[in-house]
Amino acid sequence: MKAKNKRPTRKLLSLFLLLFVWSCSDDYLIDLGAESLPRTGTWLIDESYILWGCSGQDCIPNLTNPKMVSVSSPELSYLSNNDLVVGVKKGNDYFAFPHPILDWHEVINMNDYTISYCPLTGSALHILDDRGYGVSGMLYNSNLIMYDKESNSFWPQMLLRSASGKFRGEKLETERMIETTWGVWKKLFPESQVVSSNTGFNRNYLGYPYGSYKTNNSIFFPINNFDDRLHSKTRVLGILSNEEAKAYTISDFDSVSVIHDNVGGKKIVIFGSSSDNIAVAYETDDHFTVKAYDLETGVILFTDDESGSEWNIFGVAVAGSREGEILTIANSFISFWFSWAAFYPETSIWLNG
Repeated sequence: MKAKNKRPTRKLLSLFLLLFVWSCSDDYLIDLGAESLPRTGTWLIDESYILWGCSGQDCIPNLTNPKMVSVSSPELSYLSNNDLVVGVKKGNDYFAFPHPILDWHEVINMNDYTISYCPLTGSALHILDDRGYGVSGMLYNSNLIMYDKESNSFWPQMLLRSASGKFRGEKLETERMIETTWGVWKKLFPESQVVSSNTGFNRNYLGYPYGSYKTNNSIFFPINNFDDRLHSKTRVLGILSNEEAKAYTISDFDSVSVIHDNVGGKKIVIFGSSSDNIAVAYETDDHFTVKAYDLETGVILFTDDESGSEWNIFGVAVAGSREGEILTIANSFISFWFSWAAFYPETSIWLNG
């Protein structure tokens, strides 16, 4: 079905205001339209779709090197097994950044990388630099616009590049990460460190600040392309390659999936599972099959057909003649369908079977 523009009604914008006022403390209240855009020169994006989501820079406070605890810590009582987490691997160590924390802070700066998450678009990135980022207060296509603390340039998260300021046009360097449920993550990586609820901020990490937003069809802010081929809040893994974009509906995967595809002339393999809400894509000519998938023992392994080597979900060969090799991560991330289609309107959709 043909995509079309869609602007939210004043009623929806008012609802968003009420949700923010209800759920946030007095240090960051909504302030729609009260400020003009920063004068940073020409923007790379359509300024008519840039809006203030809250009242200026750091209105939603980021975290910097937050306290991390073990998976058995009582400081993780805010987590349920179905909550999503963003997981990363650093050397032999694993770290989890739960959505219930990111819903309230959106940006977590570590020493040499940043985890950013926009709850309005359901999109998370693992950014590999040490600039440090914060919430600008602005949104584009309903998506978080970050600013970097080095130059004060502005970075629409899902654009994957700076849209204004000193770094205008520069791409974000992103690294591999795994998004899945807390229940799955702690079985796979029981020795991982996880962000504690002891953040220094008074937030209700047991509560989701946007009501039924994750499941309804509402979009709070204007977007420059609305595509109704999928429900707005369908979680998709989107892949970008040589000016081509393709979306993979995670709920349409088999319970355990290895998908081989070609996007923009590059061969892609996707490891995923609909039941475990997990999907990650790599660029490779290799053909893979499932070796083992047993969450009770915490084992997910794949083998490449040529060498029979064993690979984990992070794309690392852990046994066989190719042990130590690492697959190249595809230019990809997970988001709600409406936001992916707004940024990449020519996207094709993968159909299972």
